Amino acid sequence: MKNIVAMIPARAGSEGLRNKNIKPLNGLPLLVHSLKPALACSRISAVYVNSDNDEYLDIGTQYGAISYKRPESLGQSDTTMKAVVQDFVRGLRDGGEDIDAVIVLYPTYPFRSPEMLDDMIRFFCENAGGHSLIGLKQPDTHPYHCVEKTQEGGVKSAIQYDADKYYRRQDYPEYYQMTALAMVIGADHVDELNAMMFCDKTVGYVLPHTVRTVDIDTITEFHYAEFLIEKGYV
Repeated sequence: MKNIVAMIPARAGSEGLRNKNIKPLNGLPLLVHSLKPALACSRISAVYVNSDNDEYLDIGTQYGAISYKRPESLGQSDTTMKAVVQDFVRGLRDGGEDIDAVIVLYPTYPFRSPEMLDDMIRFFCENAGGHSLIGLKQPDTHPYHCVEKTQEGGVKSAIQYDADKYYRRQDYPEYYQMTALAMVIGADHVDELNAMMFCDKTVGYVLPHTVRTVDIDTITEFHYAEFLIEKGYV
């Protein structure tokens, strides 16, 4: 694939941490922490900040991104990422840009490297057949330890398995947790995705355990990111 572009979706409204996408982290607006590794990745031909807010777009262009103004209707809290990517691909193609794939980089994940993005795109090109890729990590809690609460106030297993059998941890079947650290989508296959941004042709890229998949949505998570930087853990 020749033309793979990065898109940083940064809407202005935030119901958790106010203006989190431009909140300064280690001296830089949060969205810039996604922008910089994308600009340094050799497999990415262009980096776009996709927003409904001119201030956010201006910050992106100051640091080397191209601005893409999304419609106001796609800046709502219930707007799906699928709808945002559909509009983005259509907008670029209508403008004469022949893109092959989009790598989506949520601005709330500040800890990526150009090398990691490069390897994810390589894996996509070699294994996804042009469809899509999502990031995977070891789950914070194995599904065997998750339950649903019934209407009567009781509990039942979240997934079906033989709960009467004793399982050693090493006997647990392998499960993964999706992470939005990065996802790659073939431009011709966006319509095939569900609202969770995958389909039956999506491939999973297992992230190294050393990757910090911190997703900032609260002030506590923001302070945790500051702590990791201060201590030199990232």
